[in-house]
Parts: sequence; structure tokens; C-alpha cells
Amino acid sequence: MSKIQFQIIPEFKQVAESTKIKPHIIPPASAIQAKNLSHVVNTGRNTKLPKKGFTVLEVLVSLSILLLTLIALYQSFSTSIFVLSSTTNLWKAMSHAQNELLKSERSNSAPPVSLSEGEFELDHPMNGFGWKKNVSDTIPLPGIRVRQVNYQLLWNEGKNAYTYDADIYVNPN
Repeated sequence: MSKIQFQIIPEFKQVAESTKIKPHIIPPASAIQAKNLSHVVNTGRNTKLPKKGFTVLEVLVSLSILLLTLIALYQSFSTSIFVLSSTTNLWKAMSHAQNELLKSERSNSAPPVSLSEGEFELDHPMNGFGWKKNVSDTIPLPGIRVRQVNYQLLWNEGKNAYTYDADIYVNPN
């Protein structure tokens, strides 16, 4: 039996070796040397190399789209800054005017009839604003006399001038 095995095994080895799957390794494209490549770039239209990169037209179109987008963002941003500044100035004016009128309302005596105006000093929080205060007597109904205190704030934003007026009515006595 061992003799038969001896004769079968070499044949089996030959069959096994011929049917054995051998790994087939494909080198990366960078390792394969291209045929007929030179160090000089061929700019002709008949080249067989694939073209890489963008054309001038594609670059110009993308730059114009980018430019339009940036312009729209800039305008939106500058408008937002202007609206924020305007709103801040309006809130400052409203707050300051209401505080000044509360002083007249909470006073033990009515303010005297007068007209005064001015501007705030450099170190004052309302710097850049002007003010007018008008105190006058009015008779809204026969036999009823009240003192009207009008406080007005004025400021400039760019080319425009803005005002905020607030009134309070107090007993003149």
C-alpha cells in the first residue's frame, strides 16, 4: 500500500500545484511607468493624456458666483449693523426720556413753565444726543388746568436726523 501511495502522491502534487490559486497583485497606477511620457508638457489638442484641472471659464464662473455671494452677505451684514445701531439709539433715547419725565412726575412740586435745550457732555452716556424740555400749562377741558412736560431727544445717524418725544401731565399746584 505504501507503494501505491508513493505513486499517487507525486501526481497529486503536480495536479495540486497546477490548480493552486496564485495571488495576482496589481501595482498602483503611480508605480506603472507610462509609455512615451516626457518631462515637457504637451499642450496640443491631440494628446492622449487625460486633462486634469479647471478651464479658465470654469474658474471665472466660480469666482463670479463667489463674488455675488460675498456682496450679498456684506450688504446684509451692513444693514444689520445699521439696524442694530438705530435700535440701540432709539432704546437709549426712550429710556433716558422716560427717566427725565419720571423725575418731574415724582417731584414734590410742579416744574416751572420754561423752555430749555442743550447737548450732553462728552463723558455723559447720552453723548451725541441733543435735548429739549418744554414745560407749559394747558387746559384740555374747561376748568381743568394741567402742566405738560414735553421732553425731546435729537440725534443723527448718517445723513438722517431722528427725534423721540415723550410727554407727561402733572398737577400745576
